[in-house]
Amino acid sequence: MSTSSIITRMRRPSAPGEILAELYLEPRGLSVTELAAAAGLSRKHVSNIIHGRASITAEIAVRLGRVFGTSAGLWLGLQHDGDLYDAEPAVPADSVQSLTAS
Repeated sequence: MSTSSIITRMRRPSAPGEILAELYLEPRGLSVTELAAAAGLSRKHVSNIIHGRASITAEIAVRLGRVFGTSAGLWLGLQHDGDLYDAEPAVPADSVQSLTAS
């Protein structure tokens, strides 16, 4: 079974903003405003991340990693997983020619 067929059958990965809100803000009793101030971001940008209207960029990942003591890779990985899940069905297999040996 190819990796691509595994990805299309799994449920969509949790969005980074969902993880941020449910596992990092809520348990600590932190507000969007407090996170924004700590991370050096606007409140609107943090809110957009939480509500899935903005993506986690490398810079945002570094900021979140420093604020919460995690790796930037954690945040980028969450974003990457969702992006791949969304991209898989958007690229039909017959639209690409394989160059691997048969």
